[in-house]
Amino acid sequence: MYPLKKSISIALGLLVLAGVAVLITTGTVGASPTLAPIAAAPPTPAIPVAVTNTPLPVQGNVNANVSGTVGVSSLPAVELSGTPTVNLNTTPTAPLYVDADRPARNSFSASCATQSYDPASGQASCTIFTIPAGREVVIESVACTAEVAAGQGPGQADLIVPNIPFGAAPGSAAYPTYIPLAMSRQTLNSGGGVDIWALTNQFRAYGQAPAQGSVDISVFFRASLPNLNPPQGMNCVIEGYLVP
Repeated sequence: MYPLKKSISIALGLLVLAGVAVLITTGTVGASPTLAPIAAAPPTPAIPVAVTNTPLPVQGNVNANVSGTVGVSSLPAVELSGTPTVNLNTTPTAPLYVDADRPARNSFSASCATQSYDPASGQASCTIFTIPAGREVVIESVACTAEVAAGQGPGQADLIVPNIPFGAAPGSAAYPTYIPLAMSRQTLNSGGGVDIWALTNQFRAYGQAPAQGSVDISVFFRASLPNLNPPQGMNCVIEGYLVP
């Protein structure tokens, strides 16, 4: 009897082990759960940012890459303190024009008349504007009217503008530049034996006074024939601006 019971016990044990093996194989006992794949996080939506602590102090270097259109609802003043470096990019195909003559406009208009001329030489002149010491002027237009004896014309008419030659040493004196005034007859024997000659011209002339003192811009007139009646002369008007 004993050997038979032992054989039955061994057989039952083998059956139990086989059942456990089947359960392990099929994953129904002690099996780890299958993990689902983790989905990617959704993108963070754009969040508007409002700056309430104005003015906003900024230190260091600030780099900003902006695409699209930037709208400015007002035109605030821009103040630069210290000695910042400002670079302006310009190319031959997209040049940036800067008028160095006019950092600030101090315009002027001046006139003078030569009155009567010297009968012997037929010459006359007048001071039309005085350039202050160490200053520069730019003349942009001139207009003149001359009265001469009937049948005659101005023998010479000039605007005399003193200027310091380019490249001259500091403190150099100003030298006069005679700018001819090409006038044309306006009326023939308008009355009293007088012909009227005139011109109006836009141009650009530079004048400069040395630091040592002021200099005068003047008008010079010469009659073609002196000592004729009535007396001959010229008056002129110039307009321009002072360079600071």
